[in-house]
Amino acid sequence: MSENQNFMIGIIGSGPIGLECGLHALKHGYQFIIFESGDDIANNVRLWAHVQLFTPLNMNMSLLGKNLLKEEQDINAFLTGGEYIEHYLRPVSCLLQPNIRLRHRVISIGRFHTNKFIILVENKHSNCEEYFIVDCVIDASGTYNNPNFVGPSYLPAINERALRNKLPSPITYLIPHCNYEQVADKRIVLVGKGYSAATSAVFLAKVKEAYPKTQLYWIIKQPIDHLPYCINPEDPLIQRRELVASVNQIYANKNIFTEIYDKAAVTKFTLSTSSSTIDITIDSPHPTILNNIDYVIANTGSQPDRSLYANLNVHECYRTKGPMALAVKLLSSSSADCLKQTSHGTNSMLTTEKNFFIVGNKSYGKQTNFILQIGFEQINDIFKLINEQC
Repeated sequence: MSENQNFMIGIIGSGPIGLECGLHALKHGYQFIIFESGDDIANNVRLWAHVQLFTPLNMNMSLLGKNLLKEEQDINAFLTGGEYIEHYLRPVSCLLQPNIRLRHRVISIGRFHTNKFIILVENKHSNCEEYFIVDCVIDASGTYNNPNFVGPSYLPAINERALRNKLPSPITYLIPHCNYEQVADKRIVLVGKGYSAATSAVFLAKVKEAYPKTQLYWIIKQPIDHLPYCINPEDPLIQRRELVASVNQIYANKNIFTEIYDKAAVTKFTLSTSSSTIDITIDSPHPTILNNIDYVIANTGSQPDRSLYANLNVHECYRTKGPMALAVKLLSSSSADCLKQTSHGTNSMLTTEKNFFIVGNKSYGKQTNFILQIGFEQINDIFKLINEQC
């Protein structure tokens, strides 16, 4: 234990995975710092604070975290992201508070001498940059705050980058959460076909019901033969099953979306000089231009921000953009269902940089079947590796 106290771990992110890493570091007596870019813990979770989780609370708690809760929780409850923060992550973070650095955004990680790392951090409190020297880095920064672009092969559509930076931007990459009145009678385009897009489609259908003059369009890159989402009547996740049923009904109802384009991609945004609306060029079997669009909801997924460790020698999978050892295991898995995922052991968490680990959603790269239970198991494996050498 005394040797552990001289071993410093830098943890990137204070979401459920980053906080769990902190709990393990505390348990084993290591020094550690948790870097959080936001003003409060779990900044990425806050971006979907209004969205209900598919999984009950008991699937989103670790044993370490559960034992810290002073108030009894309904472990079968399906919480929103915001409720998950307040009912679970907030109590867990209280124990780690002295080690959490809010408003500290990690810019880059490099090697320092032979066995240490140097981390460049933007300190928003003091409006300056700082170096931190650590023995180990655990990247638990997730992917949600690094959304994919909407263009072909996830390239930026023409002018998309400029519109991202425009304030206010007509494009959001988040699931909408606003009063119906704010988007009433507007022309709105939804892009994407994951569960986030499904959730947005349900929201937009409610807007259309309340305000029939609202005009909705949906752009999907995949070909759709009948319905966009596969129906599994035996899906054990009730919320997911109900969402699929709802969005398929919305898709089949020709009175909700004015037009749905499949096998399509956005290639260009054109900002009107005379108004705040945009024109959208769509590449599809029947190319078209949608004029005078007020809002675009781009739910096209996300991927890791690999620039953080660009100065390290991390062997990545060209297909998933995740660390190679784990990617090999994931790609050879017989099931893509998140509930059938298993931890792949300590060796799968090794990277080609000693004492550098990528954990949680980010470790899966572009794969979308990660669940928190797997992340908690990954952390157990990582600390087994760290303990072996300390």
